[in-house]
Amino acid sequence: MENKFTRRSALRGMGALGAGGLILPSMGSQAAAQPVVGMGSKYGIKDLDLSTPEARSSVITKVMGSIGTEETHAFMRFHMYGYTGDGNLMPMFNLNSYILQKWKQVQPGTSELRHYEVGYYCDFDTDNPITHWTNPFSGKTIEFEPFILGPIGRLYTPEGIIAPGIAPNPLRINVIGNRVFVPAQSIESFPNVFTPEEWPEISTGPKVYWDSMYTFSANIDDVLNPELTCAPAEIHMQNFTSWQPWLGFGNNQGRSMARAFGCNISGFDALEPQVRAGFEKFTPAIFDTDNWNDVRFDSMDYYNKAKAEREAAKS
Repeated sequence: MENKFTRRSALRGMGALGAGGLILPSMGSQAAAQPVVGMGSKYGIKDLDLSTPEARSSVITKVMGSIGTEETHAFMRFHMYGYTGDGNLMPMFNLNSYILQKWKQVQPGTSELRHYEVGYYCDFDTDNPITHWTNPFSGKTIEFEPFILGPIGRLYTPEGIIAPGIAPNPLRINVIGNRVFVPAQSIESFPNVFTPEEWPEISTGPKVYWDSMYTFSANIDDVLNPELTCAPAEIHMQNFTSWQPWLGFGNNQGRSMARAFGCNISGFDALEPQVRAGFEKFTPAIFDTDNWNDVRFDSMDYYNKAKAEREAAKS
């Protein structure tokens, strides 16, 4: 079959879904070609085909999402911390996150994705929703906006993940024991829309720094099962990023850190009642993605809100 999907043609087709600059991470041909490491040959490691970029892309996609045409659902719980450059991390609050993804295999080794993600904030290490939080340094109380992102278009290809904005860059596939691990990272910096000159009170500086590390892992029997298009995965993530402007830290030294963990679930009914009630109250759009067509980026939503509030204050 002729491969009709190039990075150029893919980006043209995804233009309506993107916002901001495109970051095109590569899987890295040298790293991707390294042999799988670890233990577990008795579980079928010899049957795990990693011989070509297309085969590796299929394994990565099956663990991170789906090589079929289906929806996948995941729930993740975030512990949010602050780091001021000295001393220990400061626990701040939690974020309950729901991820819904719509997958379609375009051809072997290439899959198309529409990504929807929402979240609401809770007291630290609880599922008790909160709408306000007091910054311990400034003493100011901020009002939370629900986290809403999507729909974002992505392509999982033998050359890497093609996406608008920040996307995970898969690293070497590992097998440890009876599990297949797909680590990934996003290490990026980009111009801050909240420039220090225009937004001196909330800007964190001329650039935003974003460092995220993800690990997806699935049972090797699920990865090798030809009847499954999605290998249900456990998901772990850590990130270390510039302060979000809405946190009110401004140009104070430091960054925020998140530790997140979760897994694929069967759907909304798999949520604990209190957790589901939080999503129904704060992010109802996730329950009706067929009618969710306007692209939402939480950072741009806050930027537009801040601009509107500043203009209203001038009038």
